[in-house]
Amino acid sequence: MSQRKKQPVQTRQAILKAAGEGFASGGYSGTGLGAIVEKAGLTKGALFHHFKDKSSMALAWIQADLSSAMEESWFAPLENVASLDALKNFCRTGCLAIREDDAASALTALTAETAALDATLREALEGVFSRWRGAFAAMLEAGKAAGWIHRSIQPETEAAFIVSFLAGLTVTAKAAASEGTLRTGATALTGYLETLRAQ
Repeated sequence: MSQRKKQPVQTRQAILKAAGEGFASGGYSGTGLGAIVEKAGLTKGALFHHFKDKSSMALAWIQADLSSAMEESWFAPLENVASLDALKNFCRTGCLAIREDDAASALTALTAETAALDATLREALEGVFSRWRGAFAAMLEAGKAAGWIHRSIQPETEAAFIVSFLAGLTVTAKAAASEGTLRTGATALTGYLETLRAQ
């Protein structure tokens, strides 16, 4: 392993990328510092130059890489949803795209594993969940204003349910290890979304 000298930004990014891949596939406790430095092609000295411990590394990954991945796959696309059919298609596609190491799965798994143990990580992870709920709520509010979401719907309540469903689906899909679980989940969610249609 060779340390990347005089490239602090690239070194930090390499560490976070390696850490994130580990957290997504092996969980927080299953990702050791030795595996991270080996995957990043660095030394432990380089790692500790940037992060004092695994918790600070995980926090940086949540705030940068994980948040960015969720922005790309969930938050930003929801801004362009302009009909209930488009929302149903988006959510169906999102359900079927769930994989063990995708951003939503990593968010859910890391939260389940660390929330009770590390208040700082819990707050950072809740920040990502809050943005996810907020993205759905804003889209549903816009749908109400445009007339394609029923006027009695409470966007924040519905958004909390949708995000909870999606987070739960990442767990059940991992346990079942079956595409059928994702298809069933997608069908259930799109059926529920139909109940939000303006009459």
